[in-house]
Amino acid sequence: MKRSQSRKPMSMDLEHMRMLHTEAIEQLDLMYTTLEAAEQASDTTRDSLDDISVNHWDAYMDIIHIISMHDDAMSASMKKYSMRSGEIHDNTGERQFSLQRGFVIYLLLALLRRHNRMEHIFSLRGNPMNDYFQESLTMEREHIAHLITMTQKLM
Repeated sequence: MKRSQSRKPMSMDLEHMRMLHTEAIEQLDLMYTTLEAAEQASDTTRDSLDDISVNHWDAYMDIIHIISMHDDAMSASMKKYSMRSGEIHDNTGERQFSLQRGFVIYLLLALLRRHNRMEHIFSLRGNPMNDYFQESLTMEREHIAHLITMTQKLM
């Protein structure tokens, strides 16, 4: 007879998490660049740049979904701010940035800063300040989830 053993939670692959956060940073950086260019563009060019920005946002949200699958604490933070993976692609119709483009740009800068911090924290292993970093990760996850929710609502 096979004994059922209690499952131990598998530790997170820190290098993989760093890679995912790096990819999120790249998508946000590309979106920031296109939104900034759209600020100075006119009519059809601005509309095209807005469409490109939305595509980068969707790619970023896919990465966040993957991060949430590997990081239970991030998934819990996302659920706390009511961003579930099913809600991400519900509004796939026409989206416009209209007058909020400037605010979205500032939110993207905040998200970039938070992901850079997460990437840095994941690179610090075996540090004597491990407890501090664990607390810091929790706070960063909360901030990222909140910023994502705000940006998603503006779009």
